Amino acid sequence: MSEKANAVTETGFARGMAGLTAANLLGKVLGYVRDALLVAVFGAGALADAYYAAFRLMNVFRRTAGEGALNAVFIPRLEAEKLEGPAQAQAFFSSAWTVIFTLSALLAAAGIIFKDQFALLTAWGFRSEPGKFALTAFLAAVMMPQLLFVNVSALFTAALNSARRFFLPALAPAVFSLAVIGMLLAFKAGYLHRLDETSRIVALTAVASASGLLQALLLLPLLFKAGFSLRFSNPFKNLSTGSALLAAAPAAVTLGQDQVSLLINTVYASFLPAGSITAIYNAARLVQFPVSLFAAAAAAASLPELAGRSAAGDTEGFRRHLKDAMAASWLIMLPAAAGIMATALPVCRALFEHGRFTPEASAVTAQALAWLALGLPAYGINKVAASSLYALGRQRPPLVIITAQLLLNAALCAALMGSMGAGGLMLATSLSSWAAALAFLYELRRHAGFSPLADLPLGRPALCAAAAAAAAYALTRALAPAGPLAVTAAAVPAAVLVYFAGLRLLGVEERKLVTGGRF
Repeated sequence: MSEKANAVTETGFARGMAGLTAANLLGKVLGYVRDALLVAVFGAGALADAYYAAFRLMNVFRRTAGEGALNAVFIPRLEAEKLEGPAQAQAFFSSAWTVIFTLSALLAAAGIIFKDQFALLTAWGFRSEPGKFALTAFLAAVMMPQLLFVNVSALFTAALNSARRFFLPALAPAVFSLAVIGMLLAFKAGYLHRLDETSRIVALTAVASASGLLQALLLLPLLFKAGFSLRFSNPFKNLSTGSALLAAAPAAVTLGQDQVSLLINTVYASFLPAGSITAIYNAARLVQFPVSLFAAAAAAASLPELAGRSAAGDTEGFRRHLKDAMAASWLIMLPAAAGIMATALPVCRALFEHGRFTPEASAVTAQALAWLALGLPAYGINKVAASSLYALGRQRPPLVIITAQLLLNAALCAALMGSMGAGGLMLATSLSSWAAALAFLYELRRHAGFSPLADLPLGRPALCAAAAAAAAYALTRALAPAGPLAVTAAAVPAAVLVYFAGLRLLGVEERKLVTGGRF
């Protein structure tokens, strides 16, 4: 491939990742406003635990479908169908739309009918408290209609990503946060004051569920503009659709590794003191900021290009694009892990310690956050590596690796929760994710010729990350009397500046992948 073509490819990747990053940033900011308001209104006790336990199950569907499964199996097949012509691509899309809409509607109905059984997946420990378990099951049933909208939106997003449209599809999920924020602000303003707290949490859940429909509707004009239409068809006439969607279930487990791990953690946390589920939820939300902002963005932005290279037999182009995606993820996940561990407590206090959220709840959340952040670089490796192997058509290795990782996570949770509580559950996820990352890197070396020692900048970014974490920790100690908000406002930007200044000083050219070449 010519140098000009390489430059165009790198520019396309940078633009796609920039669009995803900008959309994810706005979505994450709204998400933190939503979560801070929720714990301020409802606290970090049994009521919030019931909501988060019910939401965790739905969130697994949201994050695995929206950030991985459908993209991983749908985009490579759609890229291949495009080579046959627009009519073939539309036929494939119509078949996928028919299957996903039908199966999602059936699954949502089953979730409503068998709500108690579904609730056991995240709240097994609540059985000793019948009222708390019944509320969790009811909230799970109220959320189930969103499953249909989430899966349909994920299909729309995959089709739009294949058309190299990233920003608005990534921004659409922010509708969920806006709807919940609006409801919480109504509560704080005194509206619906006649409702008791249980009725309020039910009303909030209903609004959250209905927001999924609006998300899907927002994507429709973009979908039509990209040349796709919503036509039901006989999926058995397109055999490639069946094989692609059959692969979606294992892909959901594989690419939603972090979410499934947290689902396991939530089950264990249901046996811990009240507030533990809320703590691991909030810790996971903070860690998901860099994961979704950069690692998932790198995986999503690179997947169409990787799939296209693989379909065309361009081995060298595939490896070069994989190197860029992995470097972009690594250069963010590494300093994010170090920085979060250095500032965990003041960040948690600044974001959550308002209203009914107590200092004790902040301490538990900060401990969970620090241990979960330890695995951030591994989460990034796993996201990009799994997408890359799917682009190569190698679906078995990711499934085997992640299945082993989930089993290891469950075993470590059982071993660590007694002595470390919620923090032990997060440490279990980090350790098992690092084990999976090593296995993924081995597979990438075998199938794509990728070597982290040769293809990634390791030592210099590590030095810069250590310097950034040291600066953040020093500011945390020095500014402690000023309060957590002042500490966070000073320490986080300072750490970012130290890190990127270090990258530039040490000549790490790969930094331009995450700065858009502007620094």
